[in-house]
Amino acid sequence: MTVHNIYIFDRNGNCLFYNEWNRKKQAGISKEEEFKLMYGVLFSIRSFVSKMSPLDMKDGFLSFQTSKYRLHYLETPSGLKLVLNTDLSVNSARETLQHIYSNVRTRLQPRTSTE
Repeated sequence: MTVHNIYIFDRNGNCLFYNEWNRKKQAGISKEEEFKLMYGVLFSIRSFVSKMSPLDMKDGFLSFQTSKYRLHYLETPSGLKLVLNTDLSVNSARETLQHIYSNVRTRLQPRTSTE
C-alpha cells in the first residue's frame, strides 16, 4: 500500500494533523487553503451521498477514487474526520483508519494523576 497523505479534522473543519509521503504533485496552493478545500470536498460529498442514497446509510461515505488515487474516509462519533489518500490498489483502509483513530484517541484522553 502506498500512502500519499493523511488529514485529521475536528468537527469544525480545523485540520489537527497532516502528513504526506510519496506525494508526487503539489496542489499549488497554501496548506491552509488545501485544508479548507479538502474539508469542503468532504462536506459536499457527505451531503450528496446522504441526499442521493436510497437507504439510510449507517456508515455513510467511506471512499471514492479517481484515476490516480483513492480517498478513504472515517468519521468518528466525536466528530473527528480522518482522510487517508492511497494508491488505487487499496480497496479499503477502514481498519487502518480505525487503528489510527484508536491510537489518537488514547493519546488525547486526559491523564489522571495518582500522586
